[in-house]
Amino acid sequence: MELEKLNELLKKHELELVIGLETHVRLNTKSKLFCSCANQESEQPNTNICSICTGQMGVLPAVNSAAIKKAIYFGKAVKSTFENEVISWDRKHYEYPDNPKNIQITQFHNPIIPDGQVSCFRNDGSQFTVNLTQVHIEEDAAKLMHEKKVSLVDFNKAGVPLIEIVTEPCIRHIEDASIYAQYIQRIAQNLKISEANLEKGEFKSDVSVSLRKKHSYQLNPRTEIKNLNSFKFMIEALKEEVEKQLNYYLEHKEFRPDQTTVLFDADLKQTKTMRKKEFEADYRFISEPDLPFVNIKSVVESIDVDVSSLPFAVESILIKGGVLPQDAKFFTSDAVRSETFIAINNVIKNPSFVAKTLVNNIAADEYANIHSITHLIEIFQLFKEEKITSVLVQNGITSYLKDRTFDYKKYFDENTISESQIKDAVAKVVSENEAIANDIKKGNQGKAGILVGKVIKIIGKGASGKVIREEILSQITVDKDGSVKNEVGSNKSSTNKHQPTNINQEELPKIPIVIKEQYRSHKIVQLSESNINEEVTLAGWVASVRDHGELMFIDLRGSNNEVFQVRLSRETFPNLDELVKLKPETVITVKGIIVQRKEDDYNSSLRTGKIELETSELEILNLSKTLPFEIKRATKTNETTRFQYKFLDHRNDNVRSAIINRHKVIKLLRDILDEEEFLEIETPILTAGTDEGAREFIVPTRKQAGSFYTLPQAPQQFKQMLMVGGFEKYFQIARCFRDEDSRGDRQPEFTQLDIELAYASMQDIIELNTKMFNEVVTKIYGKKWILHPFVTLTYKEAMDKYGCDRPDLRFGLEMQDITEIVKETSFQVFSKPIDEGGIVKCIKVSAAEQGKKRMSKGQIENLTAIAQQHGLGGLAYIIVNENDLQSPIIKFLGEDIAANIIKATSAKVGDIVFFSAADYATANKALDAVRQEMGRILKLINPKELRPAWVVDFPMFEKTDEGRWTFTHNPFSMPAVYDLEKHMNGNDDEIGSIIAQQYDLILNGYEIGGGSVRAHKSEILEATYRNMGYNKEEMIKSVGTMYKAFQYGAPPHGGIAWGVDRLMMILEKKASIREVMAFPKTGTSEDLLFNAPSPLSDKKVEEMNVKIMR
Repeated sequence: MELEKLNELLKKHELELVIGLETHVRLNTKSKLFCSCANQESEQPNTNICSICTGQMGVLPAVNSAAIKKAIYFGKAVKSTFENEVISWDRKHYEYPDNPKNIQITQFHNPIIPDGQVSCFRNDGSQFTVNLTQVHIEEDAAKLMHEKKVSLVDFNKAGVPLIEIVTEPCIRHIEDASIYAQYIQRIAQNLKISEANLEKGEFKSDVSVSLRKKHSYQLNPRTEIKNLNSFKFMIEALKEEVEKQLNYYLEHKEFRPDQTTVLFDADLKQTKTMRKKEFEADYRFISEPDLPFVNIKSVVESIDVDVSSLPFAVESILIKGGVLPQDAKFFTSDAVRSETFIAINNVIKNPSFVAKTLVNNIAADEYANIHSITHLIEIFQLFKEEKITSVLVQNGITSYLKDRTFDYKKYFDENTISESQIKDAVAKVVSENEAIANDIKKGNQGKAGILVGKVIKIIGKGASGKVIREEILSQITVDKDGSVKNEVGSNKSSTNKHQPTNINQEELPKIPIVIKEQYRSHKIVQLSESNINEEVTLAGWVASVRDHGELMFIDLRGSNNEVFQVRLSRETFPNLDELVKLKPETVITVKGIIVQRKEDDYNSSLRTGKIELETSELEILNLSKTLPFEIKRATKTNETTRFQYKFLDHRNDNVRSAIINRHKVIKLLRDILDEEEFLEIETPILTAGTDEGAREFIVPTRKQAGSFYTLPQAPQQFKQMLMVGGFEKYFQIARCFRDEDSRGDRQPEFTQLDIELAYASMQDIIELNTKMFNEVVTKIYGKKWILHPFVTLTYKEAMDKYGCDRPDLRFGLEMQDITEIVKETSFQVFSKPIDEGGIVKCIKVSAAEQGKKRMSKGQIENLTAIAQQHGLGGLAYIIVNENDLQSPIIKFLGEDIAANIIKATSAKVGDIVFFSAADYATANKALDAVRQEMGRILKLINPKELRPAWVVDFPMFEKTDEGRWTFTHNPFSMPAVYDLEKHMNGNDDEIGSIIAQQYDLILNGYEIGGGSVRAHKSEILEATYRNMGYNKEEMIKSVGTMYKAFQYGAPPHGGIAWGVDRLMMILEKKASIREVMAFPKTGTSEDLLFNAPSPLSDKKVEEMNVKIMR
C-alpha cells in the first residue's frame, strides 16, 4: 500500500502511530569493550579473539575507558543531563548461538546517558524532536554465517563496543523514523565516534510500532522489526507492518494482542515473525559482579562538544539563510563540509552566499584538500566585497586546493582591475556614447548593459560587471522622473529567498507586465543544427540556472518538455548576479543567435546538445514562487502535495507523456470507428436512477422538490435506444460515474469507450474490437510492447485453470482440480470441505520456474499468509526430492494420496505442488492471489509483454448471498441460442446453467472491456427479470422504457464498453489509473485541487429543497 493511502486510512479511522527506535552504533575504539583484542574488520574469521571475548571460564573483563569517553561525547551532543554520576554494568541473559557466554554485558540500572533529545528537520522545512529514554554501552554479539547444512560463528565482532540509543515512543510518522535515524548517523560521524557504515553493520536499528486511537495515551502491544540497516528499508518495513496491524484492527475491531519480533525480507518486501517479543523479565537482568562501578563526573565535566557544528544547528543556519532543507543536508552529511561551512559563515555571516560559493567552487570530495580555513575565509571576503570576480574565485580556489604553495593574493592582484582603471574606462566610454548615456539619464537604465560591455572590452574581465554598472550610473546624472522600479533579484526583493515552511505566504516581487504581439519565433522542438547563425526568439519555463561567474546558463523548457540551453554573458547582461536568482518555473522569453557549442561542451543527452542560444535579450513574463516539489521528481513526491498542485505535476515529463498518449489513443479509436461508419453521439449526463448495479450519484433539482436526477453509471439504456431509433453504429467517449470507494484501478468518475451496433453477432463484435486493440498498441506504442495474439477462453476454462475470469496469461502456473484424488483422505483439513461440497485445487511450481534456487521457507510462509488472508485455512505443499516426497502433512494426508497428487500433476524432481481445500469461490479467489504472488516473487512475468484474451460463455445468472438469482453482467444480455428455451421456461433448477452471449476483453490480469449481444425482444427481457424473481410490475418500474421500446421493432444488436483509464494504466506501465488522468481524485475520492466535495451554503441547500442530516 502506498504511504499516502496508508496515512489517509489512519486519519479516516482516527488512529495514530506509536513508533520507537533502538539504534545500535558501533564505537570506533582501537580495542574491544572488555579486552585488548583489536576492534577492526578482518577478512579472516576468528583472528581478533581471546579467552575473554569468546566467553571462556575464569576470565575477568576490564572496561575500555575510550568507549566511555566516546559515549559521553554523544551524550553531550544530545543534551543529556548526565544525572547518573556513577554508572554500573548488568548481565542480560539470552541463549543464542552468536552469544558465547549466554549473557551480554550491558547497562540496565544506571546507564551512562539517562536522557536526551534529538531535533530534526523534515524535507519541507518543518521540525520535530525525538526524546531519548536512555543511551547505554554494551558489547556486540558474534556473527553467524549460514552454509547449506551448517551454521558457522565468527567471534571477531564479539565484544566490540556499541552504544544503544533508545527513544521514547514519541514518533508519529513513518518517514520521521527514517529522518531521525539519519540524524543519529550524522551526529556519530560528525563527532568522529563511529564511521556508522550501514553496509558494514556499524549502524542498525530495531524499530517498534503499534497503533492506538488518537488522543489516547494507552500503549498497545507492539511489533519490533529487527536489524534494519537501510533507511529505505526502514520505511518499507514500517509500511508493511502498519498495514498488517491496520488490517487486523479493521477486521477484528481491536488492536493486535501479541507483542512480536519480526525480520524484514527486502526482496519480498515482507515482515516475517521470528518469535514472540521478549519482555524485560525474560532477560533476567542482574548486576555484573566482575566489573566495578565507574564515577564519570570528572570526565563529563572535562569533555566539551561544540553543538553549533552538529547537523541540526548547521541546518538551522542554512535554512534560515534561504537554503532548501534538502540542500542543507549536503553540508551536514559530512563532518568536514559542516565544519568548513560553519567556520566561513561565522566570519562572512551570509549562509546562502557561503553555501552557494562552496558548492560552485569545491567538489564534495575536495574538502579534505583545504589546507587553511583562514585562507579560504580571506578569499570569500574579497568575493563578497566584490573586489574579485567569480571567475577569479573559481581559478584561485581550484589552484590553491591543488597546490598549497599557490599565492592566491598575487594571482588576484595581477588579474584584478583597480578602481581608478574602472573609472577611467567608464569616463571614456560614456564620453564616446553620448546618445546611450542620454537614454540612461532619462531613465532607461537597461541600456547601461551596452556600456558595461564596452568597458569590459577595454579593461578585460578582471572586474565585476555590477561594479562597472554602478560606476556608469554614478557618472551619469539620472533625472528624478526617470527612476526605475526595483529589478528582479534586487536585495529588497530577492527571488532566491526560499520559504520552505509555507510557500503560500511568499510574496513575489513586482516586475513590469510584458504583453507582446509575438512571444516566440520558434518552438524548441523545431530547432536543430540547421538553425545555426539564425536569430530566434524562444519562450518557456526556467528548468534550472547554472552560475559560471562571467557566464550563466539557463535550461529553458518548452511546452513539449524538451530542454534547450540558453547562454547569457555578463558582457551583455551586467545584472547577471540578479538574473541568476531566477527561480525554477519562472516564465521567460529570450532572443539571440543559435550558435554551435564547443566540442567539449556537447551534451549527448539532449537532442539539441550541440547548439545553444547566445542571448541578447531576456524578458520575464511571469515569476514563480518556491516550488512545493521539484518538477523532475514529481512522481516521487507525496501524492497529496502533487494533487494540490496538479498544474505543476502536469509539467513533469512522465505525467505529461501519459496524458499525451491518452489523447493519441482516443483519437486513433475515433478514427478507426469513423472509418467503420460509426457515429459519435452524446447521451445525457442527467438521467433517471435505477436500483440495480453500483451506487449512483444523485443530483437534486430545485424545479421539483423531492425528485432527483442521477449521474449515469454507463450510457447502457441510451445506446440501446439509439439502436431502436435506427442509428446502426454508435460510439461515444463517455464519462461515467459510480459512488464507490476509490482504489488503484477505480475512480468515482471514469471514461469509457462505449460501442453499440445493430445486426451484429458476438463474433463480429469481437473481431472489430480485436482489430482496434491491435492497432492502438502497434501504432501508438510500436516496439515498446511485445504484443501476443489474442486467445479465447471460456469462463469455465478461466476459472478452472486460473481461479478468476481475468487471468494474467504472461505466466503459467495453471491450477488443477484434485478433489477426486484427495476425497478418500480422513484428514479433516481436506475431507470436511469436500463433504460440504467444496473442492481441492493445486498449483505446480516446476524447478525451472523456481530458477536456480528452490523456493525458500520465507517465500512459502509468505504464500501461506496470502492464502489465509483470502479465506483459506492454510496452504499445503509437497516438495519432490530425488528419493522421497517432503511435506509436513504427508503423515496426515496419506503417502498414497500424496504420490497420486504428484502423478496427476506430472511433478518432477525439484518441483513443488501447493494445494488447499475450500468452497468453490474461496478456493479460486485465494489460489488466484497465491498464483499472482508466485508470478511476482519468481519473476515469471515479462513486464514488456501484452497478452490479451477474450473470455466468453459466462453464466447468465448467479446466486446472491440471500439465495436469489441475479445477473452476472447486466440484465440486457441475450442467452446463448442453445439455452434460449431454458431461459424462457424459467425452471429454477436450470437457471444457473444458462449461458449468456457475454464477453470480456482481458489484459495482463485486468478486465479492460466487457459487453454482450443484447436481448432485443421484450419477452426475453421479461423472462430475464422473471428468472430473478421480479413480477411484471416490478420489471416495468426498473426497465419500463426499454421494455416499451422493444415492442416497436428493435433490431438485433450488441455492444461493448472499454475502460479507457484502465487500458491507459497498463499501456503506460502505471500502478494506478490516477497516473493517467489529468485531474484524478485521491484514494478517498477527494479533489484536492478544488477542494471537492465541499459543504454548500445553507442558502444553496435550501434552494435545492433538500435537508442535510448532520
